[in-house]
Amino acid sequence: MSDIGSIVGIDLGTTMSVISHLDSSYVAASIPNREGEPLTPSAIYVDGSNVIVGKAAKEAASHYPDKVATLVKRDIGQAAYSKTVDGRTYRPETLSAIILQKLKQDAERRIGKISQAVITVPAFFDDARRKATRDAGVIAGLDVLDIVNEPTAAAMTFALNGRLGASASGSVDAPRESMTAVVYDLGGGTFDVTVVKLNNKDLKTLATDGEVQLGGRDWDEKIIDYVGEAFQEQFGVNPNKDPGRRATIANMAETAKKLLSQLPSAPIECFHDGNQLQTSLSRDKFEELTEDLLERSEMVTHLVIKQAALTWAEIDRVLLVGGSTRIPAVAKMLKRVTGIDPDDSLDPDQVVSHGAAIFGAVLAAKQHDGDLVIADDLEEELAGVVVQDVNAHSLGVGALHKGKVTNAKIIPKNTQLPYASSKVLHLAQANKRSVAVKVLEGEAPLAEDCTLMGVCQVQDLAPGLPKFSPVQVRLGFETNGLVTVDALEMTGGSYANAEFRREDGLSDAEIEREKQFVESLSIQ
Repeated sequence: MSDIGSIVGIDLGTTMSVISHLDSSYVAASIPNREGEPLTPSAIYVDGSNVIVGKAAKEAASHYPDKVATLVKRDIGQAAYSKTVDGRTYRPETLSAIILQKLKQDAERRIGKISQAVITVPAFFDDARRKATRDAGVIAGLDVLDIVNEPTAAAMTFALNGRLGASASGSVDAPRESMTAVVYDLGGGTFDVTVVKLNNKDLKTLATDGEVQLGGRDWDEKIIDYVGEAFQEQFGVNPNKDPGRRATIANMAETAKKLLSQLPSAPIECFHDGNQLQTSLSRDKFEELTEDLLERSEMVTHLVIKQAALTWAEIDRVLLVGGSTRIPAVAKMLKRVTGIDPDDSLDPDQVVSHGAAIFGAVLAAKQHDGDLVIADDLEEELAGVVVQDVNAHSLGVGALHKGKVTNAKIIPKNTQLPYASSKVLHLAQANKRSVAVKVLEGEAPLAEDCTLMGVCQVQDLAPGLPKFSPVQVRLGFETNGLVTVDALEMTGGSYANAEFRREDGLSDAEIEREKQFVESLSIQ
């Protein structure tokens, strides 16, 4: 039998990762790593089969830049990580799995064997990134219950954590009545804005949008560039061209950014090539340097409200999620835009992981088969939770129209999930015995400007079919964002069902190979 506390939620972050569970009081709590910290830097140092994950790896980047991998999440869904590490090319899934393995083994030292896990992803992640994240969990030896959107997880913490641990102190002021909230999620490397409606134990996402290449690291980059340019102006050389020195400046930039959240200025020091730069960066100058980044996030915020068909007068709360929301200019911008004081009552670094742990408990309660140790009252509370998400990207199929292959949308973005819909297409040529249905993800009108998710091959069509014979394509979107596709040739009744296999995705055999590789490593 397994305990509810052995189901964990994992926020696999671009710069920091967190693992959580429900403690003995049924309150979601982060599980400290071996160093006693709730946050583990998402940095990996590799030296042969010896691997270090966390703070030490992050600090090692200054001395051994070719042996350290950071910001892996920005490459998830791609065929390879953006640089070689210790002379080897890695899959982003494999590097992510190493981080997950570190979290898992450290957590098991404190709570015992982990049974299952829920892993979070940005709401704006596409299907390829979601599958790659799930694959990373499997490679790490985790039984992945589900993948859940980060803002959804954060909203669950806000709505439920105080209720699950009614006897615990410091409970969140959980809403009992209907409330519409904006979740502004600015993490280390990704950014989402999501509108959610909370009604007792019902959580419904109304709209979501974002950028997968915008986050706190981009604010750091502005400081890094500022230091490099100031150094070059004074000494005629840019230290950022040296990978090791740039890593040192990056750590200093992150520290300066955090100081500027509390102080009006932060000291800047840079040693390079026998020269020393000593200056300071004011908060006003920092806000000037990063103004364009904040404007990008503001544009997305306005867009999501429009997509949800709401006005700011209909928004009750603005919830801050992600460590980068501690930047004072963020709250100031949101207050100006929304007229609402942003809610920072929850720890922005840990709220997503806590929600993932709660979501794991919800799934377990709904699937309860007698093997889960859980109090009856808690199981009833969890089983009654209803979560409804939306898709962040439209789904369609390639269709020939006036000589061009267009994106025939079947499921528009921000559709409530789960959802399925179909569209009747027509054969472009007569006497076709098979047809490949290309499934697309994206908003662009032309197929070439969208992401090719996969191909559904309809085989053994009836002979002699005339041109324009109808083919019905049905796309299904699951609650976790994964996609199914069916196709029916309507004249002869030929049917096909396909699971997606992307060019850059891992097969089951490749997942098993990477799993064995990770198991062979000594991870600290």
